[in-house]
Amino acid sequence: MGLLGFVTRQYLGHYYFNVYKNVRAGARSIEKSFPDLEKNLIRSVGWFGNPGSFKELARLYLERALAENEFGTPEKRDLYLESARASLARAIKKNPADAFAYYEMGKVWLLYNFPLLTYLDKGKFYFLRALELKPADEFLGLNILYIYLTQWDFLSGEEQKFILEKLRSMERANKDFMAQLRNRWLQNFRDDQKLNEIVN
Repeated sequence: MGLLGFVTRQYLGHYYFNVYKNVRAGARSIEKSFPDLEKNLIRSVGWFGNPGSFKELARLYLERALAENEFGTPEKRDLYLESARASLARAIKKNPADAFAYYEMGKVWLLYNFPLLTYLDKGKFYFLRALELKPADEFLGLNILYIYLTQWDFLSGEEQKFILEKLRSMERANKDFMAQLRNRWLQNFRDDQKLNEIVN
């Protein structure tokens, strides 16, 4: 009975996760499809809560929080951020070596109380942990270093030194890394004068 119950729970968890993926693939907007998406992911983690399902649920809440931020409804934004934080905490508990879960948790803390940086230190803690777990991962390196660079004036001297060393390390591993970082910077800022001041 124990094995049958386990297999049944696993099957239903995967079933509802696949229903979620199908709904998401056909969704015209996250806002309109959100109730169905959330419902199926909650069913998935309720039956068989693997770390990936919790992470996906957190990603959905984080996307909704970003939308609420754009709509100018910070109270709703923070409610969705709290749901994302709780889901990521469960994902990290189930898999403490998942660097990407720490990265997502860092984004959650940065968005709390945005545009104020009330929880910047908490966000930095999770970003740093992600880099420790996957120091050579280019996706994490690019995104986390970009976030640190945009918050440069709020970093301690020790943090700034760490970021510059990490930049050099990533650049040694991939000669195109700085060009990718510069492109990312220019997508959000008019020029790269501040970036040049930091890295040169």
